[in-house]
Amino acid sequence: MLEQFSHFLRSKFKFQNMDDLVSIEDELSLVRSYLYIEQVRFTDRLQVMWEIADCHGVKVPFLTIQPLVENAIRHGIMKRTRGGTIFIRIAVHETHAEITVEDDGIGMDDKQLQRILERTAEGKSGVGLINTDRRLIRHFGTGLEIESRPDKGTKVTFRVRK
Repeated sequence: MLEQFSHFLRSKFKFQNMDDLVSIEDELSLVRSYLYIEQVRFTDRLQVMWEIADCHGVKVPFLTIQPLVENAIRHGIMKRTRGGTIFIRIAVHETHAEITVEDDGIGMDDKQLQRILERTAEGKSGVGLINTDRRLIRHFGTGLEIESRPDKGTKVTFRVRK
């Protein structure tokens, strides 16, 4: 676990400029280290399902997927005593890749979701989502798409050009 924690920290502080694009493989390496640590912490309360197409050559803004995974675990899955499952999907199409992080956690109603979407970066919570959304819009013209239902979970999707 110490080795994965070390890798996670080195990777997280590797880039000086948060606006840099990185290979999706580098971002997924960071996600895997983070998930390893969380799975050691939460054992059988946290399950992870991967559905990843060949995404070689796809680039994403640094720290794009990891904050979504962290939110899914902290605010969705671990709010349940029994835990749950996180799904990480990457589908590659002719012109773009679609990245989805979905959980079967507690979810949220439309009002909660709207409050999150309306927050500004100056607020105390939701900063990870807001910053990720803004960086995606700056690079690709579109940001995060969030769907959620109480007691069913939350699904966050974004698209990047190839």
